[in-house]
Amino acid sequence: MNTDYPKEVVLTASNLASWPKFKQLFEDGKVIADRTGRLRYKHGAPVGKLILVRLLKDGTPRYAEAADEWFNPDSQRAKEFVWP
Repeated sequence: MNTDYPKEVVLTASNLASWPKFKQLFEDGKVIADRTGRLRYKHGAPVGKLILVRLLKDGTPRYAEAADEWFNPDSQRAKEFVWP
């Protein structure tokens, strides 16, 4: 069983193939890549880093999106956001 999974992952356009749920959001236009390749929601907040929360009994890693950089789409910050 492989236990060498990264503790956190920053989603970019280049590693999106490994994350089917986010790939679908990208294909549906709900997340967009900025000029650096980082994925962002349409209002500008970056897609949170994926944090390793546990390993299942079969060794499959489970990740959860961290929300430390998220902001409300209706907030002043979202209105003033300038895309990188």
